[in-house]
Amino acid sequence: MKKNSIRYVGALLLVALFVPAVRAQETEIEKILFQADALFEKSDYLGAIGSYFKASALSTKATELSRAYFGLAVCYFYQRDMAESVKWMRKVAFVDPYKTVTVDSYPKPFVTLFNQVLAEARAKGTPVVSTDRAEAPPVPGKTENQGEERKQAVKPEKIEPVVVPAAVAEGKTEEETTAAAPKKNEPVIREEPRKPAVLNLPQTNAPAYEDFWAKMAGRFEASAHYSSWSANLVTNLAKGDLNTAFGKALQSAINKELTKRYPTLEKKEFSSDLAFDTSGSNYGFEIRYYSRGWAGTFSLGFGLEKTNITFALNGTATQIFTVGGVARANATATVEAKPFATHFSFRWEMGRPTARVKPYFTFGIGLAPLAGTFTYSYTGTYTLGDSQESIADSQTKDFAALSKDIDFNIPKILVILQLDFGLKVEIVKGLFVLGEAGIWDGFMLRGGLGYRF
Repeated sequence: MKKNSIRYVGALLLVALFVPAVRAQETEIEKILFQADALFEKSDYLGAIGSYFKASALSTKATELSRAYFGLAVCYFYQRDMAESVKWMRKVAFVDPYKTVTVDSYPKPFVTLFNQVLAEARAKGTPVVSTDRAEAPPVPGKTENQGEERKQAVKPEKIEPVVVPAAVAEGKTEEETTAAAPKKNEPVIREEPRKPAVLNLPQTNAPAYEDFWAKMAGRFEASAHYSSWSANLVTNLAKGDLNTAFGKALQSAINKELTKRYPTLEKKEFSSDLAFDTSGSNYGFEIRYYSRGWAGTFSLGFGLEKTNITFALNGTATQIFTVGGVARANATATVEAKPFATHFSFRWEMGRPTARVKPYFTFGIGLAPLAGTFTYSYTGTYTLGDSQESIADSQTKDFAALSKDIDFNIPKILVILQLDFGLKVEIVKGLFVLGEAGIWDGFMLRGGLGYRF
């Protein structure tokens, strides 16, 4: 009786010591997995890989191993390492053969690849069933919704727990898996996870695993550029408005000077033949989004431009007065504007996505506030009958003062239209040199440097 009591007390002590230790270890594994998930949500895939590895090394439960292996598969997929991703998918297939994922939570290429790997693993033989699941392999012709029937067909108490060492998930056959599993009453020794090695994937009729990443969404390209023009920068509508506005400014200046001398003068017809001679340059930053990632050829871009615009107007102006007097002057006007523009554009790249040299077309539209300074000067003569005298003046005004002076609303917004042909040359992976020629409210030449990430 005493011996039985001693054994009973000893068993209670072992349970009291062992159960809290197991629960503490399980709590620690959960913390590591939550930490790995948080790093994954922040796109810190390298950090998440380290935490998932640690969790897989400590865990002995199939649910925890499935979670850790699956996390590693997803992280390597986003790291574009398809071989490593497939390796960990195969490990998931051995500890959680009926795991399902949907496109609501993961990219479609990943879901397709994951389902393909699990299907291939099941086709090689019955996968190892999870230690905490009483499930039988799916019966051909039945759906996954019949899991309850499978659970009833195999009772939990009749299934011996199976702990799968890390070596089992290396793509071995069912016989090798069974041989590798620990025997009854034999201590379980788990293998520490080793740093994954790149696998040589089998050649099948299925699409190459590397092709899945080419279809992956979400790639950006950032670029900086500098442009110059050798033709008119302003749109045709704005050009006509500005020409009229500057002509009126010269007329007002000539009339003011002569009415100071001859208060009774009344203006009649006015004419001018001012001609535009423009130049401009800009520099800016642009970011583009490729919806199909590295394989994308179509992109949407948003740019910020700092533009320097100079308009030079040269010609003659003639003012006729009611008394018969005529004022003729050679006039020069200069307009300088430095707007900060926003710009949206669509780009289509031609050729293979992997080509190092790719031509492309770009179409875009932008808006910029039209503000600046107007400087004019003129010299000429005023003739009335046989008498003749010189006239001259110069002045600088901003657009707001000029609008009030000539009673004319100068356009406050400049619309920018872009249509050009370009060429991208890849220097190293993701780094490009760009050159463009085309229309940016006039003829444009542009060069830049871009990086897709």
